Amino acid sequence: MGITKTSMIFLFLIVLTASLLNYNVLASEIKPTGRIDDMCKTTCSATYGNGKCGADCRKAGFSSGQCATSGPFVNKCCCTK
Repeated sequence: MGITKTSMIFLFLIVLTASLLNYNVLASEIKPTGRIDDMCKTTCSATYGNGKCGADCRKAGFSSGQCATSGPFVNKCCCTK
């Protein structure tokens, strides 16, 4: 009976240790994906500059954003992943 009791205590300690080590699970934020025009939705103006554009993009899950001044998305706030 001594071997069985020792084995059960050992098994209990392994299970307890394993359960305590799994508390630090990493999760990542889901970032929007899709077509490029989905990343350039908001119109920029003199009052809505790069600062507000970048803040809105970060709030939406992107890493940054700025007002486009050329190309097909002129005066649009374009977010980058």
